[in-house]
Amino acid sequence: MTSPVEVVTAYFDGVTAADPEAVADLFAPDAVLQNAAGTLTGAHAIRRMYENGLTPGAMKPTPKRFVVDDEHVAVEIDLIANGNAVALADFFTIRNGKIERLAIYSLTPTDGRLFDKVGVDPDAK
Repeated sequence: MTSPVEVVTAYFDGVTAADPEAVADLFAPDAVLQNAAGTLTGAHAIRRMYENGLTPGAMKPTPKRFVVDDEHVAVEIDLIANGNAVALADFFTIRNGKIERLAIYSLTPTDGRLFDKVGVDPDAK
């Protein structure tokens, strides 16, 4: 079985590589992702969000030390998003080698606006 730390490390590797398929494949079919723009439910909606938002060179996360408690991983991130510095904190729940839940918290209101366009499912009505 893949450890929670390995899954979270693969997530940040995929974001850095702008590989929406690799990132989306880490999520369980019934996963939930919450960010400042709202809540996405299900792997298909999460996949569409990453396909819409991950473009080469657009996001470069620098995760800090992981705080691990069994299946839960918390990490603060310094993110360069489209040339802007953003402070975030990600809270993962990993089960059976898949992300079941990811809550992405923006540490400032300005940073939260990043998700207005890239943190949504473009197919949601």
